[in-house]
Amino acid sequence: MELRTVWERQKNRAIVVLGSLALVLVPMIGYFSAQATQPKQITFSMDGDTRKVGTKASTVEQFLAERNITVTEDDLLQPDIHAKIKDGTTITLHTRWTIPVQVDGQTKVVKTLKRDVAGALQEAGIALGKQDRVKPALTDSLSKQTTIVVTRVEEKVVQQEERLAFQELRKNDSVLSKGTTRVMQEGQEGKAIGHYKVITENGKEVSRELIKRDVITPKKDRIVAVGTAVAVQIDDKSNRVVASAAGMVSRGGKVFRPKQVLNGVTLTAYSPAGGGKHPSSPGYGRTATGVKAKAGHTIAVDPKVIPLGWWVFIDGIGYRRAEDVGGAIKGAKIDVFVGTEADAVQFGRKRNRTVYIIGPHKP
Repeated sequence: MELRTVWERQKNRAIVVLGSLALVLVPMIGYFSAQATQPKQITFSMDGDTRKVGTKASTVEQFLAERNITVTEDDLLQPDIHAKIKDGTTITLHTRWTIPVQVDGQTKVVKTLKRDVAGALQEAGIALGKQDRVKPALTDSLSKQTTIVVTRVEEKVVQQEERLAFQELRKNDSVLSKGTTRVMQEGQEGKAIGHYKVITENGKEVSRELIKRDVITPKKDRIVAVGTAVAVQIDDKSNRVVASAAGMVSRGGKVFRPKQVLNGVTLTAYSPAGGGKHPSSPGYGRTATGVKAKAGHTIAVDPKVIPLGWWVFIDGIGYRRAEDVGGAIKGAKIDVFVGTEADAVQFGRKRNRTVYIIGPHKP
């Protein structure tokens, strides 16, 4: 009886201890179970977009599955996909973007973790020349819709053989009849080497600029003499021009070819007394050329228009020789020497006359 009583006491004591433990453990289990089901606050960054999120996932893999995010072996994930998650964990994911690059006549697809144009080209191993153009700019940021276009620009100097075309130069010839021509020198093409700065874009020429031209064989222009001489035929009795044409003239009368024809000439007259010198003066009746003035022979002219010593034919007056000058005789004006002052007064002023300049010799 005593042994049984002792055993029962120990049994009862064990029951009391177990009951006390149960009272402690059950709340603790409940607490930890509740904690396990509470969302954890973590930091998630994907392609530069960073935000705070809550999750009940225990691992990085579970967290990504929650958000239907698929990670490939080309992507960069930190920490590892099997890592445990706790409050304050930071998960960083960089996905590789597929960026098309148009370069060298083809489209190259680049998978890159870079987020700027320069980085994507570098990762793709695409080297740029000094003058190549890139669109968008190298410093621009990428988006998933970006297409990079590389334009290859090349500058070079090229040499090109060229022909130098000759020109035809026409020169007036007062000896040839008007309307006739004579080749004085035949034309000949020349040769040269042109040095050009050529700019190409993707192999196509877009500009060409001449730097210099080296002449190998000079060109020789064709020179043609063009006749300007007009045949003039006069009537000696009336001292009038009866024909003026290129070449053909009517029958009878003297014919000459003047070196020049002056139109709209004004004629006046002067006498020995008109010079203001006394008849006893040594210079009385003398001309600027030193010869004695003669009526029907001497005229005063502007030497810039008619050279002294040259013969002219004045329509309606006749042949005269330029031997004198006058202060008022400038341009298209001629002073005709006559015998007396009365003759000069009678001569008066005649306008719009035609004068043919012949030359130093009378026809």
